[in-house]
Amino acid sequence: MSALAAAIARTWSPYQERIYDFGVNGKGNAIVKAVAGSGKTTTLVELIKRMQAKFPGMNSIFLAFNKSIAEELKSRGVNARTFHSLTYGPVTKARQVREVKTEKMRDVINDRIGDDEARLYSQFLQKLVGLGKQSGIGCLIPDSEENWIDLAEHHDLSLDSDKADYHQAIKYASLMLQASNNANSLDFDDLLYLAVKDGISLPKFDLILVDEFQDTNSIQIAVLRKIMKPNSRVFAVGDPAQSIYGFRGAESGIMERFVEEFQATELPLTVSYRCPKSVVKHAQKWVSHIEHHEDAADGKVVMVEEWDYSMFQPADLVVSRTTAPVIGLAFKLLRNHIPARIMGRDIGAGLKSLIKRMNAKGIDALEEKIVAWREREVEKAIAKRQEAQAEAIHDKASAILFLARSLLETDRTVPALVNLIDTLFADKANAVTLSTIHKAKGMEADRVFWLNSSKCPAKWARQEWQQEQERNLCYVATTRAKKELHLIEDSDYNDRTDKREVK
Repeated sequence: MSALAAAIARTWSPYQERIYDFGVNGKGNAIVKAVAGSGKTTTLVELIKRMQAKFPGMNSIFLAFNKSIAEELKSRGVNARTFHSLTYGPVTKARQVREVKTEKMRDVINDRIGDDEARLYSQFLQKLVGLGKQSGIGCLIPDSEENWIDLAEHHDLSLDSDKADYHQAIKYASLMLQASNNANSLDFDDLLYLAVKDGISLPKFDLILVDEFQDTNSIQIAVLRKIMKPNSRVFAVGDPAQSIYGFRGAESGIMERFVEEFQATELPLTVSYRCPKSVVKHAQKWVSHIEHHEDAADGKVVMVEEWDYSMFQPADLVVSRTTAPVIGLAFKLLRNHIPARIMGRDIGAGLKSLIKRMNAKGIDALEEKIVAWREREVEKAIAKRQEAQAEAIHDKASAILFLARSLLETDRTVPALVNLIDTLFADKANAVTLSTIHKAKGMEADRVFWLNSSKCPAKWARQEWQQEQERNLCYVATTRAKKELHLIEDSDYNDRTDKREVK
């Protein structure tokens, strides 16, 4: 936390005082539109304290975006939960199931449609049914072919094989949702979906605060309604410009929907206590209303034309629109004896899963299969105008190819490649942290290096919500910086990673 951010606990801004006044003296619900680094968590903790002092016995809950934030808030005396932890006990009790299985839908699909069909449809169905639960298909909106198609098209979902039939896949989605509802197991989507669908009783609260509201979806809104009393007050807090999770179910325009459905008063929180003046000015390219504090340092935003690995320090944060540049730079830092770690173990797990799927006997065979897979899958995605899918395929293949070609000649084996991936994603003390912009949300550092900023926003975004999220990624990348933002380019990983020699 910066010195300015700490100071807001002693000197509150007019924006913060208006929020406190509305909480203590006002009526109804509110939506707090908080820019990056605006001290929203400290503001909300103070709001709870003031409202509890004014209304003794008030029952409150803070719904946090993830477990780590909830735990940090608990240490500050706040009753904080995530949506999933809130529903876990009631849903598992009602269903008489204790274990939550992340691979539940894969197992349901394999059990219901057989091996050959499962190979054709499983990946598509796992994604679509999960999104269906988040959208409330079957409990908030009808389980209809039209709604499944709209959902698949909105998220640019594509089938993995030319042998798969799209209309059959849509029919399977409905059947697999029903099978999931009847299964004697749960996944994380079920914890919210079944709480609503099955009408499971949840605890109710007088005051409800929902953090990162821009990243919520329809089923979370339905859960929110279930924990409200007739006179409950809800404070939804978020930043529309930090909405970057549309690909995994967060709904564009969800904050505007809240204002309308909950008759909420809009309260701004527009001063960034994290970012210096120069960084705020850069961020205003995408969010014009973000302000710097009057006492903020000048800071700096620098386009670095020539750079080398010695410029990086252990506390630095490097962010990139895509994964391959992050992996390439992390490898080079480690090779130059500079500790580095990549955020996102799930990314590493995804790379290893693809390597395993290739079933290659050696590195040379793996490279050939990865290149063939990439060309085949990218071509199919482009033909279907699914540019986001094409980018993701190319990115994953480029990362694997770079690492495969960086292996020492004495140890060019698939196990050595897997070990290298584990090394890159392992936690390390006093290390440079590298991350995709998506994974960096919620992070901050004195010095931030934005790798290949020229590639953001991505040119492939064609739907309005995709274009908006791409612009938001630029804003999120910029506002991680507490003192300095360095813009660096590394063309080794832009478009032709597979044909470049590792230097």
